Amino acid sequence: MDRGFEKVLIIPNVGKPGIDEMVATVSRWLESRGLQRLVLDTDADRLAGEHDGISVESARSLADLAVVLGGDGTVLHAVDVLWGGEVPLVGINIGKMGFLTAGEVHQAEQVLEEILAGRYYVSERIPVGCTVEGGGSTAEYRALNEVVIGKLVRERLIHLSTYINGEFFMRYSGDGLIVSSATGSTAYSLSAGGPIVTPSLVCFLLTPICAHMLFSRPIVLDSRDRVTVVVEEKPERLALSIDGREDVEVPPGASIDFHTLDWRVKILELEGSSFYQTLRRKFMGPPPDEPERGESCSPI
Repeated sequence: MDRGFEKVLIIPNVGKPGIDEMVATVSRWLESRGLQRLVLDTDADRLAGEHDGISVESARSLADLAVVLGGDGTVLHAVDVLWGGEVPLVGINIGKMGFLTAGEVHQAEQVLEEILAGRYYVSERIPVGCTVEGGGSTAEYRALNEVVIGKLVRERLIHLSTYINGEFFMRYSGDGLIVSSATGSTAYSLSAGGPIVTPSLVCFLLTPICAHMLFSRPIVLDSRDRVTVVVEEKPERLALSIDGREDVEVPPGASIDFHTLDWRVKILELEGSSFYQTLRRKFMGPPPDEPERGESCSPI
């Protein structure tokens, strides 16, 4: 599955200690394989050494591959950079969790060797989009993980009326509501008690946050469903948090329409890896000795 990568965009977390050395190491490795290294102009200004930066628009059209050096937050930033294009990305974890990355920092060269040798598969991730109407204006947002409707005043509950495909579903009262993609099921939604969903499942999730109600179960929705959340006409100040990276205040009485998007985020995974393997490794630690097939896992 070798796409013949020739121009590789490096997207680093420029705030990480040692990132200059890491960028230099990856750059030298790419150049030793005859590949052209690209860096965004916004990153070039903050990295040590001389870097000829390019614009985001140029990166989307020139790059064949993006190598992300950072954690999951840097991957989410890279998705914004690459939005709407066809450039796949592979992540090298320099953060804490690194759930969206293909390997750890000490495995960087090994991961890139595998990618260039074509020993990878493409995991297509489906983002969530939302349209906010209120206060005399309309705005659109998108997220790979989740959009969170939360409160700006901690002492008060917020009340959100939800509609699915135009039919009233439920009035949520609590600290907020998470609308996440399948990819986002292992992010904030998981912390709020939401289910873990394989990212290949075409769906999205509603997960209430600290709901003050007897029924507060998360729900998994078909990707073709459209969810509308109406903010009650009260003076409480609410905000949307987009992938934890952008906060937007929402006016009282606003209507927020959620839907899955047609564009796909292309994340490269190494052959032999799987979502379930990553889930076990990141959340449960090293596996015990695997029982033989057919052997009972029970001690009884």
